[in-house]
Amino acid sequence: MKIYQLKVSIIGIPKLYRVIEISGNCTFDDLHMAIFDAFDRYDPHLYSFFITKADTKNIRSIINSPEITHPQNTIDPMGFDEKKDSASKTRIGSVALAEKDVFHYLFDFGDDWWHRIRVEKIIESESNRKRVKLIKAVGEAPPQYPEDEDYFEDEDE
Repeated sequence: MKIYQLKVSIIGIPKLYRVIEISGNCTFDDLHMAIFDAFDRYDPHLYSFFITKADTKNIRSIINSPEITHPQNTIDPMGFDEKKDSASKTRIGSVALAEKDVFHYLFDFGDDWWHRIRVEKIIESESNRKRVKLIKAVGEAPPQYPEDEDYFEDEDE
């Protein structure tokens, strides 16, 4: 079984990241929950992973990549888009990630929390047990809703 060591950062916030280890038999929904917990989120929202494999800042390249999404977002009710893969059914090991690959994660389609995920290392394990573990946390997670918090300094003070 492969164990993926992933460095997850929020795009636009320097010196803030989490390192998560996750086994290949875990789903993208398991990874979503690990990121959700690692960044101290509390209010659930829709999300998608975009399997770009290469690092890019081009939003068109990202959204045109294979998408693995929240189970409630897999079918377009109007029938315009192709059916998307469900995060609850798609396993991490099924997308053939390699070391140094980068993919992207969008949490909350309204507030658009974009994340960059880099495969730092892939380790072979004898165990077939599911594994999801936060290995390292650098920087303080921003509040999920910054306008409700004192995270950002008030310009009037």
